Amino acid sequence: MKKATVLLVGIILFSTVSCKKFLATKPQDFSSPEQFYSTEQELNEALAGVYNALAQDATYGLYLSLFLAHGSDEAFYKSTTSTANAMAYDHNTADTYVNNVWRDLYMGINRANYLLANIGKPVMDEGARNVIRGEALFLRAYMYFQLVSLYGDVPLLLNPSVDSRSTDNPRTPASEVYRQILSDMTVAKDLVNSYTVTGKPTHVSKTAIMGVLARVCLTMAGEPLKDTEKYKDARGWADSVIQSGIHQLNPDYKQVFINECADLYDTQFNEVLWEIEFYGNNNSTLKMGSRFVNYASTLNRDNIAGYAYERIGVTAVLYRMYHVNDLRRDWCIAPYSFRSNNGTEEVPKAATDIYSRSCGKWRRKYETALPRNTDYGPTNFPIIRYADVLLMYAEADNAVNGGPSARAYEATNQVRRRGYGKLLPGATNPEEADLAPGLGQEDFLKEMQQERARELAFEALRKFDLIRWGIFLPVMKAVGADIQQGAPTNLRYATRGYNNVSEKHKLLPIPSLEMSLNKAMEQNPLWK
Repeated sequence: MKKATVLLVGIILFSTVSCKKFLATKPQDFSSPEQFYSTEQELNEALAGVYNALAQDATYGLYLSLFLAHGSDEAFYKSTTSTANAMAYDHNTADTYVNNVWRDLYMGINRANYLLANIGKPVMDEGARNVIRGEALFLRAYMYFQLVSLYGDVPLLLNPSVDSRSTDNPRTPASEVYRQILSDMTVAKDLVNSYTVTGKPTHVSKTAIMGVLARVCLTMAGEPLKDTEKYKDARGWADSVIQSGIHQLNPDYKQVFINECADLYDTQFNEVLWEIEFYGNNNSTLKMGSRFVNYASTLNRDNIAGYAYERIGVTAVLYRMYHVNDLRRDWCIAPYSFRSNNGTEEVPKAATDIYSRSCGKWRRKYETALPRNTDYGPTNFPIIRYADVLLMYAEADNAVNGGPSARAYEATNQVRRRGYGKLLPGATNPEEADLAPGLGQEDFLKEMQQERARELAFEALRKFDLIRWGIFLPVMKAVGADIQQGAPTNLRYATRGYNNVSEKHKLLPIPSLEMSLNKAMEQNPLWK
């Protein structure tokens, strides 16, 4: 995917920015506001820096897309080492994952705050200025959504940190952080361009923001806030995306993810509303590759074919959720391993081997940035897809009405029909894939819980879904029992995370470095 010049300049400009002391850092490694933000180009460069905060290893480059998102009924930490890992729930307050994602999200928030504080400086077209303002507002809100989901109450900082005098920042109640998130996203929605103008999912658009607002509202409706009135708002925002007519399901499920790996934009169906963009193989001065695909892909020691560590192990519980005719199963879950002496030869898995499988959603053989780097690749990460919007609409509608309407069924069946290949040319009898009619509210919700697993596996949503539904711990313990009882002896180490997980793991601890620097900070109670 070709980067615009402003993006390249922006990344170079901001690549050295780091909040080494988290929220207490005086920014000294980029131009001062008096020297910068004076032209439209500089505003766009600054905006690129805000986007770039979500493409770091500690954000969607690796941690938000993998280490902090997995450890659920879909995936476990596939490593026999004793090294602590958030996926195995044996991390602590000083853990790299805990520290660095906090650091880089606040880094991005501070970049957004600088941009917003200086948005009025240049003489420029007001429409263009508003688009930049809207994208910055949304990105700041989205980063706060990640923080409040991960840590609970967090400091809400809406002005740039200009020096180290404002070191002590107390935690803001999560409900107040969410109010700010909703406010900023709602304002941003009216300022940014339509998807039909942006033409690609790497910049946020009106429908992308609507889709994320649906996700935020569903999160607020569930645990821990339980603001059930937000189900109606979630349904409304999801319906706004549907009614826009801009987005459709790609008839071929696997093509969505081949596109992500191969640097292709789907301009026909526009299924991906927003994705985090990565670029290249990190073999040049511009280092913008992602690492998640290397960790998520099937084990491979062939660098030419695409080296992969396979740190995600797929649970048999997820495998069993799929019907044998559901084409998504053998795409999301690799039905093969690589022959050890030939990294391009795929050896089929035995049908009975359902415990040793790996994630197949991201396949390095489709990467076009050559030569392939051992650790980094150009695969983009989808934040929100139209399929997710349809399922959110159905779930919210079920909650609002006390049972599913015909439109909730219609939305769900669109996703299911695509999953069974019923949208492909020549497909027959599409109703064979449909959900059973006449379900009550509770049974329909259970179907939604499984359908989201089948459709959205490995897209960094499952753990947070389980938490908001209030079923995280019982589900985790059930998966651990399944592995202990059914997995081969050499794979029973996978019970580690399921045995470790407890109530405190619904949130991360506040990083120890932040605790040492910020005297107004309090630790999450269960982590004290």
